[in-house]
Amino acid sequence: MKTTGPLILIMLLTAQISTAQSKLIPMFVGTYTSEGGSKGIYSYLFDMETGDSELQSEVETPSPSFLARTDNFLIAVNELGGGNQSVSSFNLQDEILTFENKVSTKGAAPCHVLLGDKGQYAVVSNYSGGSLTLYSIDKNGHISEMDDFREFKGSSINKSRQNASHIHSAFLGPDKSVYVSDLGADQIYVFDVLKEGGKYKFQEKETIDVPKGSGPRHIAFHPKGKTMYSLQELTGDIIVFKKEKSKWVQSQVINMNDAEFKGEHGAADLKISTDGKYLYSTNRVDANTISTFDIKKDGTLSLKQVLSVEGKGPRNLNITPNGKFILVTNQLSDEIVVFSRDAKSGELKDSGKRIEVSKPVCVIF
Repeated sequence: MKTTGPLILIMLLTAQISTAQSKLIPMFVGTYTSEGGSKGIYSYLFDMETGDSELQSEVETPSPSFLARTDNFLIAVNELGGGNQSVSSFNLQDEILTFENKVSTKGAAPCHVLLGDKGQYAVVSNYSGGSLTLYSIDKNGHISEMDDFREFKGSSINKSRQNASHIHSAFLGPDKSVYVSDLGADQIYVFDVLKEGGKYKFQEKETIDVPKGSGPRHIAFHPKGKTMYSLQELTGDIIVFKKEKSKWVQSQVINMNDAEFKGEHGAADLKISTDGKYLYSTNRVDANTISTFDIKKDGTLSLKQVLSVEGKGPRNLNITPNGKFILVTNQLSDEIVVFSRDAKSGELKDSGKRIEVSKPVCVIF
């Protein structure tokens, strides 16, 4: 009985330390690299209670413009051309990145990577190449040689941006299919990814059209799985699709800016809160804003708030796992802006916190 007091004290101290540690989470930032600028991927510890961050390390790799990770490894696309385009893998031990390997993407300007089947395959979107590549990955994150490759030959009405297919992203849907946005052709391609003989392959499933000149870029799915949101880079619209039987049917087109906005759009990213109540999206070029939408019971959107991103070129956004902050990567003003988020109303406000880094374009937790 005499040891009860000291034992309780030790347990309380251990619990306090554990709670403090749980507030600090690893965060990784991808950048466009340049001489005298950023060197590659930057890792931080982010405090989910205060919004503060502390730089832990940097790993040199050319223009890692999009990142994806599992608990064991991180994958980055190297957005280059001229035969230097690649996808790179890094081991994650104690949140420290160690280079594993890299392989060619066979298409210029890879700008997005998706990890599927619990990290056993990767899908890379080649923007300038207008193509999609598929790789097997082992449990250590080693990328195999290419399993499958698809090249697309589309175009649309915006002759300066849509003279050819531009594959911008691939997202995993609630049906486990891969949804691929072709900005150049105004189409979303849906593929199943199948495994045969130890290799993965694409199987065509469906093609979804969006309005001409829209330029689909990224996709988000509602947690309930019956609503899909497609972000249109060229018009700043979000197109809402509802699943009816086995088909996606368009139910709404809504713009992310206030009615008085008259400038050029450059819609970049969108994310949905884990409770499925709010959607957030960023818009670049003349807007440089982040928009908050209410998600109604039927899945349609209502514009709630439009805020300045306090910088230029908000290419990517992410919501912290506890939902308390949203981070926006302002590529052209060389910093990440941290917004506080009200979980009840969904509304944002500038926290005043900044993370200075050259040309940040992707942030993941």
